[in-house]
Amino acid sequence: MKKLKLVLGLLLSAFVVASAPALAQAEEKGTEALRFLPVQDAGRIKPFDTLARETLQLVYGSQTYKSPKGDRRPAIEIVMTWMLLPQYWDGQKIVEITHKGLKDSLKLPDTEKYFTPQDLLANQRLSLIIQELNSFRATKQKLTPYFQAVQRLESQLGMFQAIKLGQAMRVVPPLPNATAAKTEDGRPVEPEKWITVADLQGEAQDKFKTIIKSLIQALPSNSAEAQAQQAQSSEPTIPLSQAVEEFKSVARAQNPALYPAERDIKIEVHERELHPFKISWILYLLGAILLAWAWQLDHKQLYRAGWTFAIVGFIMHTYGFGLRMYLTGRPPVSNMYESVVWVSWGALVFSMFFEATHRKKFVLMAGSLVGVLCLIVADLAPTILDRSLQPLEPVLRSNMWLTVHVLTITISYSAFFLAWALGNIGAGFLLKGDKPTSERIRVIVQSIYRAVQIGVVLLAAGIILGGIWADYSWGRFWGWDPKETWALIALLGYLAILHGRLVGWVQNAGMLVNSVIAFNLVIMAWYGVNFVLGAGLHSYGFGAGGVQYVAAFVILNLIYVGYAYYVHRARKDVPTSTKQSDNMSA
Repeated sequence: MKKLKLVLGLLLSAFVVASAPALAQAEEKGTEALRFLPVQDAGRIKPFDTLARETLQLVYGSQTYKSPKGDRRPAIEIVMTWMLLPQYWDGQKIVEITHKGLKDSLKLPDTEKYFTPQDLLANQRLSLIIQELNSFRATKQKLTPYFQAVQRLESQLGMFQAIKLGQAMRVVPPLPNATAAKTEDGRPVEPEKWITVADLQGEAQDKFKTIIKSLIQALPSNSAEAQAQQAQSSEPTIPLSQAVEEFKSVARAQNPALYPAERDIKIEVHERELHPFKISWILYLLGAILLAWAWQLDHKQLYRAGWTFAIVGFIMHTYGFGLRMYLTGRPPVSNMYESVVWVSWGALVFSMFFEATHRKKFVLMAGSLVGVLCLIVADLAPTILDRSLQPLEPVLRSNMWLTVHVLTITISYSAFFLAWALGNIGAGFLLKGDKPTSERIRVIVQSIYRAVQIGVVLLAAGIILGGIWADYSWGRFWGWDPKETWALIALLGYLAILHGRLVGWVQNAGMLVNSVIAFNLVIMAWYGVNFVLGAGLHSYGFGAGGVQYVAAFVILNLIYVGYAYYVHRARKDVPTSTKQSDNMSA
């Protein structure tokens, strides 16, 4: 019992250490009030905290900035001071470029990762590669990795310039009669489109200037930005929190109907601070370790502890979903990031159901490992899997169809993912020398079979519902769109496994291997069509990047299960060969 408490204490300590950065950031003061300033960006209203994080992530490749002195600075300070000190930031290395081919085209040193905006904008080759990008776009082909890097650089410099000039921050809603309103240079204000910092007038402009003065006082005294503004900040100012509240009052008074509720802004900041999915994968990992240990030792207390971590992780996972659904007003499955998080959630649901029914220990462990894998990928690939909250594409704006089709078809991937994890665990036992008829291999195969059955039913239902949605949205039930086609191929592949098992063609070892191989069909339907082919009517799901990592993962996984099956076949053939040799000797 003492050893168990010690292990649990160590695991909890690891969790606290891993989550400490997020907790520390939540306690960040100084420019705290700015985080809750509502701004309009990308078709929705969000806190300035979110805009700053997303902007710095795009330009710098991280949500915190590492200064030349080595200290980490929050995004709200950095992005706001781009507007305050444009000349200073023009000379700082804040633009991330990682693509070697793009560096070669711009004749930049390959050893450097960050470059200054002024050096990039002064680069004579920049306009040439932008022209090449525009010419390639005109062909309507999927962008190559090189042109994806060029497109990212175009976005990075464009966003930096827009922030610097006060054109990217839309902070005041238009007047109710926006058609009669005009900006300072005489341009009409578009209805529903908020007014930028550069176009502020009257009291709103004065109040925003007060925010600027108060921000200068709130910056850390040892920061370069504060020192650069020291000469201009001698006059006394009100606290930044008061300045922000006064500005918000003026902005709200201009059009109360368009100004967001304070509660919604605070909830989004809370979601960003908490980062619930990161906490979830840490808890899932701890639970999987305990369950694996309980499986080996047949230890009830370890088993209960593993369940506890998995349940708490699942609650945090669900809470994260609830926050995103509240903020967007829709199910969180409109892009690849949300589908990855949703699929891992479904895998935990299925694994908990099977585990509660059969109590085999390894099923919940497998589901927890799927959760760990998916949520780590979602955490570590922000430039590939965009976690930002975006408005729905027009074709997705029927919540009913989004729910019944997209949720159904993607949760089928959860069942197949669980079968994949179980297949890999079973392949490991084959390598260890277990016979396919052994008890643990047998129960693993039984769980795989049930998971595949559930996945097939859900995938078939999702495809049919997708056809109904296609008829509703595009006027045809089926059109051999790449997404439709690969979903059908995945369904047929798993149906082949089930029928092969039913008639005795697929034995236990084959079931383990085929559950892993068939999941590559899901990867193609789920990731490949969007990120590799980039073609078809499902254009709202397209993305870029990560192909080399996914390909390496698939190849290594196939080598692993292929080797496990080879070892199994080699062992199976040994007794027969030995027996024949003995008969010949006799």
